[in-house]
Amino acid sequence: MASAAWGPPFILGLLTAILGLVALGASFLTSMVSIILFGALLAGSGIAEIISAFRVRKSGGPFWLYLLGGVLSTVVGVFVLAYPAAGLGALTLLLAGYFFASGLFHVVTSLMDRYAQWGWDFAYGAISILLGITIMSQWPISAVWLVGTLVGISILMRGIALMAGSLELRRAVRSFSS
Repeated sequence: MASAAWGPPFILGLLTAILGLVALGASFLTSMVSIILFGALLAGSGIAEIISAFRVRKSGGPFWLYLLGGVLSTVVGVFVLAYPAAGLGALTLLLAGYFFASGLFHVVTSLMDRYAQWGWDFAYGAISILLGITIMSQWPISAVWLVGTLVGISILMRGIALMAGSLELRRAVRSFSS
C-alpha cells in the first residue's frame, strides 16, 4: 500500500528524466518544437487579448492597450510560426543578453554589498556573463542548440526532482510505518 504513494510519482519522474535525455540528444529538434510551440502560444494569446479588448470596450476599460498588445502578440506569433529559424535566432540573442545582463547584475551587487556567502553569487554572475558571451560569440550557430539544450536540461531536472521527492516520501512512509 505504501508503494502506491511514492511509486507512481517515481515512475513519472523516471519517464520525465528519460524524456529530458532524449530532448538533450536531439537539441535541434527540441529547439524547433519549442519555438513553434512558443509561436503558437503567442499567436493564440494575442487573439485572446484582441477578443478581450472588445469585451472591455463595453465596460470602458483600456480598449486600445488590449487591442494593440493583442495585435502585436498575434503578429509576432504568426511570424515565429512562419519563420521558426529566425524566431529561434532572435530568442537565442535575447537569452544571450539576459545571461550577460543578469550575470553583470549579480557580479556588481555581490561585490558592492559583500553579504553572507557573496562569493557564490559572484561565481553565478561570472558564469552567466561567460555564458552570455559564449552564446553571442557562437551566434547564429548557438541558435541551433541553445533553446533545445535549456529545455532538455529543464525536463531532465524536473524528472530528477520528481524521483527525489518520491524517494523522500518513501522514506517518510517507511519511518511512519515502523
